[in-house]
Amino acid sequence: MPSPNYPILCHEHVCKNGLILVSQARVQFILLVLLLLLAPACLHASDPDTSDPPSTPAPGLSGTASSPGTINAGGTIVDKSYRMYPGDLMKVEVFDHPDLTIQIHIPANGRITFPLIGDVENIIGRSVEDLNAELKRRLEDGYITTAIITISFLDFGPRDAYVMGSVRNPTSISLSPFAPTSAMQAISKAGGFSDGANRAAAHVVRNDPANPGRKIAIPLPAEDNPNSMGKDVILQPEDIIIIPRLDRIFILGQVKKPGALDLPGTEDLTVSKAISLAGGFERFGRQSEVQIIRGGKTMIIVDVKAVLSGAKAEDPTLKPGDTVFVPETRF
Repeated sequence: MPSPNYPILCHEHVCKNGLILVSQARVQFILLVLLLLLAPACLHASDPDTSDPPSTPAPGLSGTASSPGTINAGGTIVDKSYRMYPGDLMKVEVFDHPDLTIQIHIPANGRITFPLIGDVENIIGRSVEDLNAELKRRLEDGYITTAIITISFLDFGPRDAYVMGSVRNPTSISLSPFAPTSAMQAISKAGGFSDGANRAAAHVVRNDPANPGRKIAIPLPAEDNPNSMGKDVILQPEDIIIIPRLDRIFILGQVKKPGALDLPGTEDLTVSKAISLAGGFERFGRQSEVQIIRGGKTMIIVDVKAVLSGAKAEDPTLKPGDTVFVPETRF
């Protein structure tokens, strides 16, 4: 009796429809390979997400917090000690009160109007911290329970100082709101001292905060050594650096032709004569309080109006390197 015709499982054989069947051993091998390939992906999918969640911006800021001097979508977030200046484009936002947002160029008179509370006076020269505190106090006085205020700046007003006299390129110097500029740095930007410069008499002329309309003089280092350079002056907007020449004086302020005047070699040049050579007073020149700055210090106040009227008033003789300043009449 013939033995039954069983299939041999360890080899391939052809079935009736002509397909090639794979042996059981080979099927087990393929399944093992697939399991090994899929295992890492399954393990990775099951791992918990340990990445940090996205941070939430603080109220009033756009995106991440900005350090002083960096610009983001909300403007420049300045240090709280930053002092406001005419022409700055300021943006004020109150958290959760978008109707109170304002964007304004700071005017020369220093007065702005804020929703609900009205006028805010004398903001020029005030710190951001000080303005923020006033707005917060006034808003919380009957309008908002808790006022969270952000003050940023979209642009900054021009801040210029000026270098005049014996430098190679007399010019205006743009001052950064963030990085201080010294007088000696400004002189360097103007090309440095020229021949004949009276460096010992160089000084900065600055608005006198205690006497509006008047000037003060600040002497500059006379030498390039560490001890002298420690006395360098950090410039403020509207400062004028004067580098005299030994044979000239300067006349500034409310005269028709301000600038340098050569000293005559044959006669003395008095204050009244110097003003005459400069074209005379402008309409709003304060004729009774003309200042003489000598050696980096204010020496004397001259009543030129009395001199011109014939009264017995002193009309001092000017010396090389002197600066004459005619202030503006206060209304």
